[in-house]
Amino acid sequence: MYEVEIKVRIQDLDEIREIIQFNGGSYKISLLHEDLYFNMPKELRDFKKTDEAIRLRKSEEFDKNNNDFLLKSKCYLTYKGKKIDTITKTRQEIEVKIDNFDNMKSILKVLGFQEVLSIHKERELFELLYQDEKIEILLDYIPLLNQYFMELEMVVSSTQDIDEARGILFKLLEIFNVNKDESIRKSYLELIVEKQEIKLKKGLRS
Repeated sequence: MYEVEIKVRIQDLDEIREIIQFNGGSYKISLLHEDLYFNMPKELRDFKKTDEAIRLRKSEEFDKNNNDFLLKSKCYLTYKGKKIDTITKTRQEIEVKIDNFDNMKSILKVLGFQEVLSIHKERELFELLYQDEKIEILLDYIPLLNQYFMELEMVVSSTQDIDEARGILFKLLEIFNVNKDESIRKSYLELIVEKQEIKLKKGLRS
């Protein structure tokens, strides 16, 4: 499976929600994610160089409109392949649901996988039918970046379907008054590492 994804920074969360609902989209669920990223064992390949990722995720689901809705906890292990075009975050994705976050973390560390960074994410999931395609719209807040983002996502089974899906997502982006060239190809992990490196360089110069 291939995840075709466009990501942009947003400023006004309420305005984005209104645009989604005006165009027939609906709120599905809110999520709190704890994403733990790993690199390969040192003697094997370096994911930073190959543009791959292994992510261990703990996801807490809740309904922001229903205080009585209890949190549901789910865990996933995900492999993300290198990005396969120059304008979006489209990449192969393989994901499996797991029963125990801590045990999976222990297995990876015993096997020599290197823990890189833990990222917390606050997310709202919406769905919108656009050009007869079901689009997932994700509104994210990343505390380590102190920024809001919107992701538009479609999943396709073949590389032959990627161009069409990408065109649909960029067309959908226009209803939010966001330009195509505002799309961000870097993952949250890359954005956070970049921010930390810039902060470190400033600290060394001071």
